[in-house]
Amino acid sequence: MQIIERLQGVIERTYDLQSPHRVTDFLVTNPQFARDFGFRPDGVGGTERVIVSEEDGSLDLAVYLDEQIVSRLRDDNPLNNLNDGNLAAFWTALEGVSHFVYLVWNALHRRQVTRLEMELQAEVDKFVTTALLVAAQQGGRVPPELHGWLFELWRLDETLGEEEADRYVRANRYAGRYCRRLSRQYLQNGANSMFPEIRRFYRFTQRRKLRHIERDPA
Repeated sequence: MQIIERLQGVIERTYDLQSPHRVTDFLVTNPQFARDFGFRPDGVGGTERVIVSEEDGSLDLAVYLDEQIVSRLRDDNPLNNLNDGNLAAFWTALEGVSHFVYLVWNALHRRQVTRLEMELQAEVDKFVTTALLVAAQQGGRVPPELHGWLFELWRLDETLGEEEADRYVRANRYAGRYCRRLSRQYLQNGANSMFPEIRRFYRFTQRRKLRHIERDPA
């Protein structure tokens, strides 16, 4: 599971975070675990899920990732060479790790988190992390198609309920607007130039995140 722990390290370094908890201590890959919590590991979106339970001020969580996702990343490490063959698995694993890091960071700071906030930050994390990784591997170049790959070519699981589907659509729309701004203002000058902005954004509450995004036109 070293690759999953390294993904956590990438996110924490990107946003200048510190956490006493390792995602691998909460990681499960058994598909029966997914079924026990009411979702289909063989369905659309069934390869990653973060399970959260809060009771009497304590937070219990687990990160489920399909074993095939972990194996694919282990065999073709995107941190060494991100390519078409491992990109989808990279984004799937990164989303789960993103949720974990964001939940833990906010819990340590005694802040409540909404599901919309988690999904929004995860979409931003995928864009930012991919941009930084590709830039490091390709001599500073970030492909202009990256924004479209993440925010225009995605598809919604048709089995989702109305409330959950609406949350994913809103998260994608808001993250797409914010990442378009990042592309316009920072990526032309090198991906590393956006660190102050994204670190500040990460620490915003949901309300401040949405207001920050809505400040600029789409």
